[in-house]
Amino acid sequence: MAPLSKWCVVSNAPLPDLAALAAHAEPGALHVYHRGPEGAALPGEAPFVLDVGTLRAEADGTRDPMTSSTLRVDADAVVVRISGLNEDPVHYAVNRMRGLFAYFTDLFLAPLVLPGLGLPVEMTGTAVGHACGTLLRGVSRLPHSSVHRTRYEGGHWRTETGDLHDPLRDFREPHRTDPAAAGEAQLDALTAEIERIDSTTPAGTGYATLLSGGIDSGTVTYLAATAGLSVTPYSVGTPWGDELADAAELCAELGIGLEAVHLTEDDIIASIPEAVRWLGVTEPEVVEVALTATSVQRLGAVPADRTLLTGYGSDLINAGLYRPFAHHHELIDQVLSAVDRTRRSNELSGRMALAHGTGVHHPFWSWPVMRVALETAPECKVREGREKYHLRTAMGRRVPEPIAWRKKIAVHHGGGLQDGVARRLEKETGSTDREPVYRACFAELLDRSARGELEPVDPPDLFERALGRVRFR
Repeated sequence: MAPLSKWCVVSNAPLPDLAALAAHAEPGALHVYHRGPEGAALPGEAPFVLDVGTLRAEADGTRDPMTSSTLRVDADAVVVRISGLNEDPVHYAVNRMRGLFAYFTDLFLAPLVLPGLGLPVEMTGTAVGHACGTLLRGVSRLPHSSVHRTRYEGGHWRTETGDLHDPLRDFREPHRTDPAAAGEAQLDALTAEIERIDSTTPAGTGYATLLSGGIDSGTVTYLAATAGLSVTPYSVGTPWGDELADAAELCAELGIGLEAVHLTEDDIIASIPEAVRWLGVTEPEVVEVALTATSVQRLGAVPADRTLLTGYGSDLINAGLYRPFAHHHELIDQVLSAVDRTRRSNELSGRMALAHGTGVHHPFWSWPVMRVALETAPECKVREGREKYHLRTAMGRRVPEPIAWRKKIAVHHGGGLQDGVARRLEKETGSTDREPVYRACFAELLDRSARGELEPVDPPDLFERALGRVRFR
């Protein structure tokens, strides 16, 4: 089934280009445009609160401020609270001369929003360089751990902003210093998170995992299977390589089958525009990390009625991609910086899954699991030249040593994906710089959004047109 983007816009200006695409409400002086998931609707009257991640109405004050951003709409005010993790973005644009503003949850709505505010739609000349930056002039991404209030007062709209406590500041001195105990604590937290996910899904739900040969997806698959969930692992192969044999080894240990997913080079390349579409960024590393999951989602390789569990996020919180360091505080900085970068990259956003109507969860990226990992000392995470030492130690008590201690391969390196994509793009453009191709995809998507095409209808054609922009610039 083709994806359908889900989003919300709150503005003090009528935005007629959105009216035909979404439900429209006018609580007092505001206009709200909402296109939510099936069964979600705007409440009949203000005030109401929307969860930014799910785009469903929630009771005020019921969401975790670390993981859930919210939009509260009153007749003459809007309050946006941005979570500590800031996974799902909220964007803001304002024309101060005319007193018009808009908050919106999808960057590619800008061509339909900015003209209504009397603002131009222009891409920036450089990549995003700061916490509030986007690829569009005059559009900011609201920063993590913040609150923004815009209200009508004294005949004018006034906006106030404030910073909330950033919980990452609390993890400068990790206290879990025993690798085995820290690993067990993380497995306990992961088990609890998987049980929580299962408790919130309909009875009889089937599960899937994206299983590579690594410890992260292997741990999630192991815990889901041993918890009694009906789980089917899927392992992705590309023309440049695969980890099918490694994945099959764990499945044999668990006594469950493995489904192989074979992606062609063209499958992966055609997924680039959709990866850019749901990310809203063009940094090569971020786009390429997303390509496997985007290809699987775009091609329907995993049945839509299965809830997908991934190992994403573990590399970031468990020092999976650490750089050489001289002092343990340097590794703490690396881990905290890696988590902080996700608060701008959108790589753990749920927008793609929401558009496809599928259930996707990243158990390592739940706050209780993250908290345990951030409380774990560097000497537990990296020891004897091995990353994720604590997690491997704990899993080594459950699975054979070769499975628990297999050499680390990053998600976008597994199967040779990143190198293969780089070679293809160099062949197409004559350049080793991949970002211009991703920026050209962004520009093509933006032009189509201006015509009301908010989803990539023909990704291969879109990609070819993006290549044309790069070749003839």
